[in-house]
Amino acid sequence: SNMGKLHLAVVVGLCAFAWRIYESMDMGRTVYNHGPGVCRQVHGVGKGSEDIELVRSEGIAFVSSGLVYMQPKRGAHVQGKMFLYDLNQKLGTDQLKAKELPIKGASFNQDKFHPHGLSHWVVNGVIRLYAINHDLEFKHTVEVFDYDPSGPALVHKKSLSNPLFVRPNGIVAVGPDQFILTNDGVSQTEFTNFLEILTGYKAGSVVFWDGKESHELLSGMGAPNGIAYDAKNSKLFLTEVNYRRIHAYDIAKDKKSVTHLSTINLFSTCDNLFLDSDGSVYSGCHPVIIQTAKSIGDCDGDATSPSQILRIKYDGDYKTADVTEPYANDGKEVSGSSVGVIYNNQMLIGTVCKGLLHCEIVDPSVL
Repeated sequence: SNMGKLHLAVVVGLCAFAWRIYESMDMGRTVYNHGPGVCRQVHGVGKGSEDIELVRSEGIAFVSSGLVYMQPKRGAHVQGKMFLYDLNQKLGTDQLKAKELPIKGASFNQDKFHPHGLSHWVVNGVIRLYAINHDLEFKHTVEVFDYDPSGPALVHKKSLSNPLFVRPNGIVAVGPDQFILTNDGVSQTEFTNFLEILTGYKAGSVVFWDGKESHELLSGMGAPNGIAYDAKNSKLFLTEVNYRRIHAYDIAKDKKSVTHLSTINLFSTCDNLFLDSDGSVYSGCHPVIIQTAKSIGDCDGDATSPSQILRIKYDGDYKTADVTEPYANDGKEVSGSSVGVIYNNQMLIGTVCKGLLHCEIVDPSVL
């Protein structure tokens, strides 16, 4: 009967929807623990380390901490901070430490500072740091700092905002005071963002700031997040969270357009990207997103979620890649990994809101 057919169609539809939810939440997925060597917590970074920016020439890394993202209630008691991690410090058995960087500047209010993505460019011999910021009203800016190594401290230079900085997440500098950032969606509240995700509305975009104005490079994406720029090979890499994949592009000399080269499915929700000196791209990923959602919703509580670092090593024409997993953990050692940075046989793993992990790499073959 037609009624029977209708019932069957409804049941099949509901099953398909349920399966989509099951799959999209990574339910039933197990994460097995392994690492590249001895791993330990870095002392001093309590409220997460959402992004880490390595300055390879100096062997130092800047760390953003205290991200408050669509959780206005948390902002009242979470202070946004910047840390400096010295990768030249002796490993020994002593406690590994990160130093909080004081931020100087009359125009800067640290109470309104909750840093997200980070990048840097060396401008006239000075390390200039770019940090995406969300204040407690969830207004978005890119804060620009110069690094003063004598302090060490950060000196606030300026605050940039633009109508195209809709909901910035990741950032990568591509020149002096020029950068590309990702907008991971358009919604400005937790509830509307939930609807945006549920409906699959593709509102994400990628924007190039040329120092004076912004240009949209890509639009209609499902939560673009991590971004990396390979200046030597004129390549741009981008993770698209809602589809669990990474894209590679050729980028034009003037940075105002990109040409798609490949899309690789990672089957994991990959967050920030890091470009290694050998051209490999590393990402901090969330392999079980339902647990990530719980732990990020409970940043100041005990809930944890699995962590995973993936290494994407592209072939010569950037059409295919060899993907390996140098680190994975069920969440007990490090929860909610958002970035992985490699330097001199060390790996730093940053998290959305819980701690910072350091691992020694016993041999490059484990990567």
